[in-house]
Amino acid sequence: MTRLRHRPALDVRVEIRGELPHEDAEYARARALDTATVLGPDAHALRLRLTRSRDRSVTRPALAQADVELADVGPVRVQLATGTARDSVDLVLGTLAGRAGRLREQGDIGFASAYESAYRPQFADRPLAQRRIARHKAVVLARRTPEQAALELFALDRRFHLFADAATGRDSLVHRCSPSGTVELRSVGTGAVPTLDLAEAARLLWITGRPFVDHTDPGDGRARVLYRRFDGHYGLIAPVSDGRIGAGTVSARD
Repeated sequence: MTRLRHRPALDVRVEIRGELPHEDAEYARARALDTATVLGPDAHALRLRLTRSRDRSVTRPALAQADVELADVGPVRVQLATGTARDSVDLVLGTLAGRAGRLREQGDIGFASAYESAYRPQFADRPLAQRRIARHKAVVLARRTPEQAALELFALDRRFHLFADAATGRDSLVHRCSPSGTVELRSVGTGAVPTLDLAEAARLLWITGRPFVDHTDPGDGRARVLYRRFDGHYGLIAPVSDGRIGAGTVSARD
């Protein structure tokens, strides 16, 4: 008699982008269900997104992103890339499960980011003349302490994290300084963030090759972050004061 494996009650969704063999897509769905069981009853809304890049300049074209909501912890996200779809699925789901366990037990992810740096997604080598701002997101920033923002930075597997400082209310940003997990805090109005218009920020992003440029907008004095997307285009994050836009800390998504 064949036994049916237990399936979790939580919502599990798998999104496939690009052309992938049917067998790889089914493998991703099966592994997502298995991981949902491992994550336990306090996990909610597991998402797995698998993308296959066609850009020949990218040596690790299989990009997998997994995220889950954990009770008493919040959202946890991992984004990694390898040469094959199945390897990326195994790596990202295994890392997500390990990170969730570490956050539950110790409240941090330790030195995981140093190991994962070898599998970071790559930027497509898009010609400068073809680049554009492919995503513009306006948000209301939630108040956080720098320590809370840094924890969210790692839990959400981001390069930077934009928030409102709990003590001063200033637009502030924490970002990774190195793969080992060191972070730096910068706040608008302290001299640490330059005042640039969008054209100047784009020029600085191009000249330096940095993954993002945080700056103060000369018009309203609020923080802005212009960042590189993995598809070779740019994204722009701009905080606003209107609560109807939607609240929460915001970081680079690709």
